[in-house]
Amino acid sequence: MAAPPLGRAALRDGRRSRPLIRGRIPRPVARPDRRRADTNARRHEGPMLDTERILSDLNDAQREAVTWGDGPLLILAGAGSGKTRVITHRIAWLVGHHGVDPRGLVAMTFTNKAAGEMKQRAEALLGLDLAGAYVGTFHAFGLRILRAHAVAAGYPPTFVVYDTADQQAIVRAALKERGLASQELPPRRVLTWISRNKTALVAPEDAAAEARGPEQRLLAELYAEYETRLRRAGAVDFDDLLVQVVRLFLERPEIAERYRERIRHLLVDEYQDTNPLQYRLIRLLAERHRNICAVGDEDQSIYAFRGADIRNILDFTRDYPDAHLVKLEQNYRSTGNILAVASGVIRHNTGRYDKTLWTDASDGPRVVVRENRADRDEADWVVGEMLRLARRGDVALEQCAVLYRTNATSRLFEDRLMAHNVPYRVVGALRFWERREVKDLLAWLRMLVHPDSDQDLLRAATTPPRGIGQKTLERVAELAAARGCSLHEAARALAGQPEGLGTRALRALDGFLGTVRDLTDLAATTSTAGTLEAVLEAIDYFAYLERAFPGDHDSRTENVGALVDAAREHDEAGAPDGLAGFLDRVSLRSDTDDVQGERGPSLMTIHAAKGLEFDAVFIVGMNEDLFPHPWSVSDPEGLEEERRLLYVAITRARRLLSLTFSLFRSQFGQVVHARPSRFLDELPPDRIRRSGGAADLGRPVHDGPPARTATPAAGTARTAGRLAYEPEPAQAGAEWFPGMHVEHPTFGPGIVMTVDGPPHDPRLKIRFRNGRLRRIAVRHATLMRGTT
Repeated sequence: MAAPPLGRAALRDGRRSRPLIRGRIPRPVARPDRRRADTNARRHEGPMLDTERILSDLNDAQREAVTWGDGPLLILAGAGSGKTRVITHRIAWLVGHHGVDPRGLVAMTFTNKAAGEMKQRAEALLGLDLAGAYVGTFHAFGLRILRAHAVAAGYPPTFVVYDTADQQAIVRAALKERGLASQELPPRRVLTWISRNKTALVAPEDAAAEARGPEQRLLAELYAEYETRLRRAGAVDFDDLLVQVVRLFLERPEIAERYRERIRHLLVDEYQDTNPLQYRLIRLLAERHRNICAVGDEDQSIYAFRGADIRNILDFTRDYPDAHLVKLEQNYRSTGNILAVASGVIRHNTGRYDKTLWTDASDGPRVVVRENRADRDEADWVVGEMLRLARRGDVALEQCAVLYRTNATSRLFEDRLMAHNVPYRVVGALRFWERREVKDLLAWLRMLVHPDSDQDLLRAATTPPRGIGQKTLERVAELAAARGCSLHEAARALAGQPEGLGTRALRALDGFLGTVRDLTDLAATTSTAGTLEAVLEAIDYFAYLERAFPGDHDSRTENVGALVDAAREHDEAGAPDGLAGFLDRVSLRSDTDDVQGERGPSLMTIHAAKGLEFDAVFIVGMNEDLFPHPWSVSDPEGLEEERRLLYVAITRARRLLSLTFSLFRSQFGQVVHARPSRFLDELPPDRIRRSGGAADLGRPVHDGPPARTATPAAGTARTAGRLAYEPEPAQAGAEWFPGMHVEHPTFGPGIVMTVDGPPHDPRLKIRFRNGRLRRIAVRHATLMRGTT
């Protein structure tokens, strides 16, 4: 039975509405020293930690953070300040010195890699296994609780976790039932809307009541249908791993109290990246003992598009007025010049705590700001510079990274690397677990654990093809809808009605169900790897790959081999939860789990670079309309997030840093004038070295900081702060031009892609903020010029 609606108010826990803090945040008033307090921590009898061993390699601020006792603690950990060291040493201190029972300790972070490293290092410090302690991701924590209380939450004990492809398949099926095509209402957009409501604890019926207009009413209907199909399949999506736990805690307070009592110390990594739902879960868990240690850096809060709320960390000292605050400002990663440039940029933000990174290391080379005539020249220079560094032995190619604001920027750099026969890796592109052959086999494995999973049945029934056609699947779906049951149950019922299908279709369906039944029986007594190998043999998958993908079946076969290796590693780890546990772990993998071990320089968006570091970093595309992103420039909070993105990019560099821009860029086949990013004006001039363009002719690129004006016509330079090199105008005198920002009263802000027609009656192709392209005749539209 579906949980009753709770609404957005349930997330706030009585907290007053919190506007984003616009001023710098003062240090809280001094609090009583609690470092020796032990008012409510359960004493654990075990080997005590050698104090000198854990504290000897810590600086003063790190030592203060590690040894602080009970009560709320906020650790502001600047980039490269040893955050992981502090968390792991604090875990070891709490268990080995403070006497906290590991079973009462929970440490939550966002990636499996970070969690694994955290636990491993803490155990190495302690010299013992942290048995009973939970160190893992938010979603894995939610999955653990939901598994333990599945029935209470209204799910079968063997529920499955649907990934994005499964979710999109559900939405496509719901759209098809309504006679709508995916092109009219993209499933991704529907799922974004559903996720926003789910994470705000808004039930489908509440969303329907709040809907305004026909599109929102349709979205609310799709939301209700989506939830019905999930429940019928005994499945949850990623949001449910936290949504349903919060609902469970609010509706079953005795279950919540059990966890509150058990969890004596709660540590949360990357607190600046928490969303309102994670914030609500944290508040619920820390309510009793209030021993919450939040570690994060508001200057690195860059995931607002995923729902992260920077106010969670900015308001920590308001949520916990007695909180102790420790700033980690000593950087162990970057040179002095790199840190000075990072500080020079981020100090222009107002929604932040007052802190400044510093280092004992040398200043190192100045940061290079490279001007290029065109974006092709920019790519040539960056690739040439990486090759030069590698030839001289200064920096290995594997220690070089090209960072950009959006994925589309990578194409030219990939072209240039391929032209030089340089292998490279694109982080955040199609990852191993997203490859077709891997997802095919995971669908089969999930069917064996939970045969009522509709999406897995549909994929398994048709991959490899086995004579089950679209008409058969439609008959199965009709019967499932009529009976309100899963597709698997309907398929078994249909197979038992000889008159319901033709002979060939009945034979194919019966053969498929028999294979599923045999493999399910085998999976109950066989290892994960053995089960996977049995699936491969039963469905003759390698022969299917050879038939279906004659051009690259070898590489796909290698991917299948890697999946078998992963299953075998799971078995050899002695995991007691078998195939179900393997599937749970697969569903919780993150995009950056498989980055290491590949050859060549790395290309990635700045978002994908978070948590990584390199000897040489090239931040490219430092132009207006690229960085900051055009959708952010009119929003003060959005502009501050763009500045935080640049701060994150800068602090990925250990030794060498270059920021590059070009004077002309290609946009949808048009060459347009490009202005340097406004962020370049915020760099401290005594810490940078300008290169390219006028700088190579011995003249300064700017006489002074340029003023911000409305968007100029294409080809014009900025009016204040004379540019030493001013290109000839492109489309001089044109009133409308590609790349121009406009505002439409109905469709909102957009960017001009192309201009057609005579000067007196131009037709514009405009890409609006919702991603849609529209052709508009200027003479028949109210179109305003935007600003950047």
